[in-house]
Amino acid sequence: MKTILVTGGSGIIGRRLSEMLRENGYKVLWLSRERHLNGDYPRYRWNYHKQEIEKEALEQADFIIHLAGSNLGDDKWTRRKKQEIVESRVQTATLLLETVRNLTKKPEAFISASAIGFYGMYTSDKIFTEDDYPARNDFLSRTCKKWEAAARAFHEQLGIRTVLLRTAFVLSEKSEAFKKMQIPVTFGLAAPLGSGKQYMPWIHLDDLCRMYLKVIEDTTMHGVYNAVSPESVTNALFMKTMAKEMNRPFFFPKIPAFMLRLIMGEAAEMVLEGSRVSSKKIEDADFQFIYPTLSDAIRASLK
Repeated sequence: MKTILVTGGSGIIGRRLSEMLRENGYKVLWLSRERHLNGDYPRYRWNYHKQEIEKEALEQADFIIHLAGSNLGDDKWTRRKKQEIVESRVQTATLLLETVRNLTKKPEAFISASAIGFYGMYTSDKIFTEDDYPARNDFLSRTCKKWEAAARAFHEQLGIRTVLLRTAFVLSEKSEAFKKMQIPVTFGLAAPLGSGKQYMPWIHLDDLCRMYLKVIEDTTMHGVYNAVSPESVTNALFMKTMAKEMNRPFFFPKIPAFMLRLIMGEAAEMVLEGSRVSSKKIEDADFQFIYPTLSDAIRASLK
């Protein structure tokens, strides 16, 4: 039985992924703020601020899945919040790297989350592939570059197979962001955000977790893959589809961009800008989507 060590296991992706891993015969361990070995998943303690980690967890790991990172959308991007967003991704990866460096047994692969924000908060008709450079050097793009560089060090310095999944907006009934989007729709106030013309790449949670499973089992996979669905939609079409699936009206008057910027600050650009992102590379690796269309994914997420 292979052992998978997961960071960020308590998030919606980590919890669902841990369930699927166990269902597929894997042993799952978490790195957490507190040690608790008798829970659903044994938790070992780490604290990247203090550079502390229980090596026992890494000594057991055949694979490391790195999902840890401060939530991008739960607050305005103040200087302190930005620092937390970066450090919670980069310093955690570096702590894992330095710990693994000194282990006799190395993991078979290091698999890290990333985000489509790598390509920049930018609206265009371009379809971004894994080989493209960012269209804008904004905060989210710079963060993803640092995040990915920290992950790539596992391959560059230790020769460990490394895979990064640049993740789109995740659809799930347990997603707080998706729940917030449902509120105005429930009251019959579905409307595009800003221009509504910005693209909104997305992926269903189960498809994302199945990608992680495939990366574990397919040793030919390495480098970067876009974790996005094949269907590209604008924000306006996303909101219209949600309204249809919830049997609510869809209004054309748009929610002004300035209102979102007042509420969210710089973070508003995450929802006001967006380009198409290609899923061809992951599909060429023989990955089959369960939810390739937005209608099916939203319907499943509303359950």
